[in-house]
Amino acid sequence: MQLLVDNEAADANSRLTAIRAAVLLTRSLEVWRRGRMDSETVVIILAVIAITSEKFTRSGLDSEYRALDVYLPLERLQACNVASIAAATGLNRETARRRVEALIREGALIRTGSGDIALPPERVQERSALDLVRRQLDAVVRFTNDCLRDRVLIARSGHTP
Repeated sequence: MQLLVDNEAADANSRLTAIRAAVLLTRSLEVWRRGRMDSETVVIILAVIAITSEKFTRSGLDSEYRALDVYLPLERLQACNVASIAAATGLNRETARRRVEALIREGALIRTGSGDIALPPERVQERSALDLVRRQLDAVVRFTNDCLRDRVLIARSGHTP
């Protein structure tokens, strides 16, 4: 099944859809912040995840590495540095550098052998990481079901051409 946007319904329900999108984002940030992080830290960590891993959404990920509890070698990750974090977050470069260095000292981020920035593999493999992903997924499902109910999204059977 494929979900599509009904453009006419999306325009007619744009205020409600914008509210639902804001609620989704707020819920997502709250799920991340529950772990004792301030919003700026959350945005930096999310940027590191996106920068180092987004390529797997395009190129695929070997089945052996699809579960978070399996160690993914750091050399498989995309390079990530302070400049890319600053660009992704909108933080100025010096603020991003200071925050990243503090997060490295705290153990929330690491520098790889090549000097890139990444999440510590042992943190990714913790049960709490999987729990966080499940809570995020629950928020996405709620959002999607609401948009289906509002008829902004429509389900179509079949495969994408």
